[in-house]
Amino acid sequence: MKFLKIFLIVIIIVNSMLSLAFANDIETTTEPPIPDKPVLKMSGNNIYSAEAGKNTEITIPIVNTSADTALDVLIQAKSSGDNSPLTIKFLNGSDRVSNILRGGSHNVVLSVDIDKNATTGKYPITLDYSFTSIDNGTFSGSDTFYVKIDSGSLVPTVALNNLKISKDSIVSGDTFDITASLENVSGMEANSVNLEILGLEENNMTVVGGTSNAFFTKMNANTTQPINFKLSTTNLTKEGSNKITLKVTYLDYAGKEYIKDYFTYVTVSKTNTNNENIDLKISNIVAPKGTFNVGQSGTFKLKVKNNSNTEAKSIKVSTKLPENIVPTSTNIVFIEKLMANEEKEVSFSVAPTASAITQTYSIGFSVEYSTGDKTTGTDGTVTPNNVVLEQYAGFNVNNPTPKKEGEETKTSVPKIIVSKYQSNPTIVEAGKSFDLSMNFKNTHESKTVKNIKIFLTIDDKTEEKGTVFAPDNSSTTYFIDSIAPKQEVSHTFNLFAVPDAKPRSYTINVNLEYEDEQANEFKSVELVGVNVKQQANLELSEITKSDIGNVGMPMNVNFQLYNTGKVTLSNLMIKLEGEGFDTSTTTNFIGNFESGATEYYDATFTPTETGEKTLKLIITYNDTDGKEIEKTEEFKINVEEMVMPEEPEMMEPAPEPEKKFPTKIIAIVCAIVFVIGIGIFIIVKKAKAKKELDFND
Repeated sequence: MKFLKIFLIVIIIVNSMLSLAFANDIETTTEPPIPDKPVLKMSGNNIYSAEAGKNTEITIPIVNTSADTALDVLIQAKSSGDNSPLTIKFLNGSDRVSNILRGGSHNVVLSVDIDKNATTGKYPITLDYSFTSIDNGTFSGSDTFYVKIDSGSLVPTVALNNLKISKDSIVSGDTFDITASLENVSGMEANSVNLEILGLEENNMTVVGGTSNAFFTKMNANTTQPINFKLSTTNLTKEGSNKITLKVTYLDYAGKEYIKDYFTYVTVSKTNTNNENIDLKISNIVAPKGTFNVGQSGTFKLKVKNNSNTEAKSIKVSTKLPENIVPTSTNIVFIEKLMANEEKEVSFSVAPTASAITQTYSIGFSVEYSTGDKTTGTDGTVTPNNVVLEQYAGFNVNNPTPKKEGEETKTSVPKIIVSKYQSNPTIVEAGKSFDLSMNFKNTHESKTVKNIKIFLTIDDKTEEKGTVFAPDNSSTTYFIDSIAPKQEVSHTFNLFAVPDAKPRSYTINVNLEYEDEQANEFKSVELVGVNVKQQANLELSEITKSDIGNVGMPMNVNFQLYNTGKVTLSNLMIKLEGEGFDTSTTTNFIGNFESGATEYYDATFTPTETGEKTLKLIITYNDTDGKEIEKTEEFKINVEEMVMPEEPEMMEPAPEPEKKFPTKIIAIVCAIVFVIGIGIFIIVKKAKAKKELDFND
C-alpha cells in the first residue's frame, strides 16, 4: 500500500509537468491592431481676396481629422506658375509644429505680397504637409487654396468736376466761358491726359483765342488742373439748349486707355427788340405770421408769374435784407425758365440778430430777368437788357434787450462737426479693408474756417496687432483749405481692420484742428463708431455612413465638428431629416460652440421604406450678427427589404488541432516513466522474494 501511494504522487507530478509544457507550447495567433494613419486637411476658406500692390496676411487652420496624432509636422507653400505675382512667406514660425493631436488644429499664418502689376484673377497656392505617426510611419498630404486679386484699386481715376458756364443765358453772337477742374482723384499716376470739347461745329460755336483741347503729359495722384475755354456763339447757333460734350482720355501705367464723357448745356437766345415781349410779375407774397425772437427763423413765400406769351429764362430771385436781419436759407434762387402764363413759388427764411430791436422790418424781394433786348457797347461787347422787379413784406421782431453799439459780447466761435458718416461695408469683417466716409460741416452762419487738419486716432488695441484699425494704402490725416459757412466737405478714409480684432463696436476719434478768419486756432474731437465682426467658420470631418440599408434595421451616421473661426457660434443644432426614415432621436442641440472647440456627433436612424431615399444632414447656428446660418448635406441610401436568415445546418464539430509536443519534453517524460517502471519492478521483486523466504521459514 505504501508503494502505491508513492506511485500516485509521482504520476501527479508528471501530469503537472506535462500540463505546464503544453501551456508553454501553444502558439498565440492574435496579431496586434494596426494604428490609424494620421490625416491632415486644410480648413477655413478656399478663396481669399487681395489687392494688387498690397500685402495680405492669411490664416489657414490645418486640422487633424484622424484618430492618430501627427508628429513633426512640416508645412510648405508654393504658388503655381513661373510668372505668379505672389510672394509667400510664413509668419511666426507657423510652418513647423511638433504635433497636432487627433481632432486638433494648427493655424498657418502666411504673408502674401502681391505684385503691383498683377492682373485680376485667381492664383493657386498649394500647401504640402509632411509628418510622422506615433509608430514612426512617414506620411504626406497637400491642399490648394486660391488668392483672388482685384487690381481695380490701382486704376487711375481722372474726373472733370465743378463744370460751369459763365452765363445762364447767352445772346447769339456773344462769348462765354466754360470752366472746370480736371482732378486725378486716385492714388495712381495718370499719363497722356487729354480734355477735348466736342460738338462745337454742329452747334455753330467757335473757340476764341485758343484750342478746343487741353493736354497734360502726366497728372500725379491727387492733383488738380484748372480748365478754362472761351467760346463764342454765332447767328446760326440755334435758340434754346445746345449740348456740349467734353471728352476726357488718359492712360494708366500699363498703357491702357480710359475714356469718359461729360455733358453741359448752353442756353442761347436770339436778339429781340421788343422790350415788352417778356413780362414777369411778383403775383403774391405770403409773410410769416406772428412775432419772432432773436435767432428764430421766419419763412416768406412768393410767387413769380410770366404774364406774357413768350418763354422767360434765367430768372434770378433774391432778398434785400435790412441791418440786423440775416438769411437762414439761401438768399438767391434761380428759375431756369417760365413758360407763357406759368407761375412758380419760391421761399426764403430769415431771422433777427441780437442787435435787432422790437419792430416790424421791411424785407425786400427782387426779381431780375432779361427781356430779350441787348445793348452793344463801345468795345463791341453785347450785353442783354435786364429788368428788375422789387416788392416788400413785413417781418415782426421782438427783442426787449437788443445789443447796444460798442457793447462787448461773446464772440461766436465757428465749429466743425461730422454731420454724416458711413462705413462700407456697414459691418466690417476683421482682416479686411473698408472705406469710412465722412461729411465735415461748418455750422457757423457767417464765419469761414480755414487751414483745417483732420486726423484719426483709435484708442482700442488688440493683443497681437496693436491698433485695431490701420491705414490701407492711404493716410489717416486729411487737409482742407477752407469751408464756407453752413457748407460741407466730404472725404473717404481707406482703413484696414486687423485679423485679431474682437467682434464689437469700436470708437474712432476724429481730431479737428482749424482757424477762423482772424487766425484764431481751435481744436475739437468728434467720435464715430465702426462695427467689426469675425468670420464664423464651421468645418466637418469625413462623414462615416453606409449607402445601403434594410427596412427596420438601425443605421448610424457620425463625424466631428470643428469651430475653426475666431468667434463663438450660438444655438448650434444638428439633426437628420428624410422621407422614409425614422429620425426622431437624431437631433442634438449643442448651444454655444466656442472658437477652437471640437464636438462629436453620432446618431442612429431607421429606414421605414424601400427604394433610393434621400437623407438630409442639417446644421444650424447663429453667427456674431445674430444671423442664422444653415448648412445642409444630402446622402443617397438604397433601402431594401429585411431578409430573414435561414436555419443553419448542424455542422460537425471541427477536429481539434493536433497538439505537438516538443522533443525534449517527450524525452524527459519517457525517462521518468522508465525510471519509475524499473523502481516498481525492483520493489515488487524484493517483496516477492521476501514472501517466499517467510514461507520457507
